Amino acid sequence: MSEPRYPREEDLPDAVPRQPRRVSFQLIWLIPILALVIGAWIATKALWERGPLIEIQFKSAEGIEANKTKIRHKAVDIGTVRSVRLSRQKEVIVTAELVRDAAEAFLAEDTRYWVVRPRIAGGQISGLTTLLAGSFIGADPGRSENEKRSFVGLETPPPITSDVPGRAFKLQADDVGSLDINSPVYLRGLLAGRVISTEVTSDGRRAIIGVFVHSPYDRLVSAETRFWNASGVDLSIDANGVKLQTQSLVPLLLGGISFETPEEAGTPPPAPPETQFRLFGNRADAMRPRETVIETFAIRFDQSVRGLAVGAPLDFRGILVGEVRGIYLDFDPQKVRFMQVVEVHLYPERLRSRYRDATRRPSPDLTPAERIQRFVDRGLRAQLRSANLLTGQLYVALDFFPKAPRASMDMKRSPPEIPSIAAGGLGELQESVQNIVNRLEKVPFEAIGQDLRKALASLDATLRKAEGLIGQISTDVAPELRTTLDQARKTLKSAEGALASNSPLQGDLRETLIEVTKAAESLRALTDYLERHPESLVFGKKNREKK
Repeated sequence: MSEPRYPREEDLPDAVPRQPRRVSFQLIWLIPILALVIGAWIATKALWERGPLIEIQFKSAEGIEANKTKIRHKAVDIGTVRSVRLSRQKEVIVTAELVRDAAEAFLAEDTRYWVVRPRIAGGQISGLTTLLAGSFIGADPGRSENEKRSFVGLETPPPITSDVPGRAFKLQADDVGSLDINSPVYLRGLLAGRVISTEVTSDGRRAIIGVFVHSPYDRLVSAETRFWNASGVDLSIDANGVKLQTQSLVPLLLGGISFETPEEAGTPPPAPPETQFRLFGNRADAMRPRETVIETFAIRFDQSVRGLAVGAPLDFRGILVGEVRGIYLDFDPQKVRFMQVVEVHLYPERLRSRYRDATRRPSPDLTPAERIQRFVDRGLRAQLRSANLLTGQLYVALDFFPKAPRASMDMKRSPPEIPSIAAGGLGELQESVQNIVNRLEKVPFEAIGQDLRKALASLDATLRKAEGLIGQISTDVAPELRTTLDQARKTLKSAEGALASNSPLQGDLRETLIEVTKAAESLRALTDYLERHPESLVFGKKNREKK
């Protein structure tokens, strides 16, 4: 194998320094660089514009879809649902992202969220647009300064949003009746508000109804305003008779509340929000004058008080001066009898004189009880009277009975007692009927019946004898009576023939009447002559005719 050949040193070229080459920039690199910059800008903007995340708890996720369902306020999108999951308590937790610009107003702790679906409530139909566009979450911004990221969604939309002008009030009632959320509130027939809530008190004895009155009607609600239930038909049968009150068709079907301020209240200032009022059952009770002075008295009655009910009027000569507040029994062990005690509320201010003579000397100031005692000394008595013959309702009447037995009031008793007098009118009629019944019970109807039975037997025997007598008359007397009637008939025919117009008797009678007529004429001529010449009775008739 031959050895490798190496070049000689002198054959190697000399090293010459080389100038560095200029690097040229290729345009193709602009595209990825620009894409990187745009991507970074988009990512930065997305992070910058990304709104806060909130959680809303619902009982159902019906109609809610992640990355599709929107959160809206006044038909403007303010957020999007990002995820929907179930909590350990089986509640639906909706995580939503709010728009950054709208986040501040919708993070207040009193912000309300609800799912908008088609609903029918309180006579209103809402959410019809969701039939085509799908459900969305409605939002009502709060006014609190405290921020919150977790909310409990409403199951039903709020009837009034926070941006609606007006004021809310509370009504207390025994029960809600036919009222419901969104039931209308009326002022003299005009729609003035809505029912926004219904609940009961903590002790469960009363119902609290929240109402919202729109502006400008809310300025007409004052401390003197009266609210009443205007739902359905109000049919009452009491001591005042039968009353039927109905509202318009909408409150009749859906329920509603009406309110009004009495004219005598003037123009009081508006009531502050959340003021509590009483909800009356009807307008008559609501507009009834409110008494500032109320005195309680008791009245004892000997007779039955059936037909007298709590709330029956206490009447003085046709004027309502109070009402019955209770009916009780009181046992008298000494006399071993029960008494009916009626407790009444008396409005003494209604017994004052409205029109006074300025020249009269005013009476000394007396307490209401002392005034009633003074009236009792002059014959004031209480009496049960019938208010309606159809319903049998009773009422308590106060009146003066000068001839009533003297009585007095024991002012030390609580409550003081007003003396009573026996019932008049229908009560007296009932007592008279009862007395008649008692007397009828004393009549010996059994003995009278026996005597009547004997009399009927005697009458039957008499009738039998009369029947035999009639048979005898028919046998013996009837033929002779028939013969007599035949003879009478013949006599009448003869008389009829004699009185006929062509009978000789009629001709002779006619001639006789003619002669009588002529004689009467001669007698009339003689009478006329004697009246002219009375001397002819002495001297005779003279011939005064000249020949």
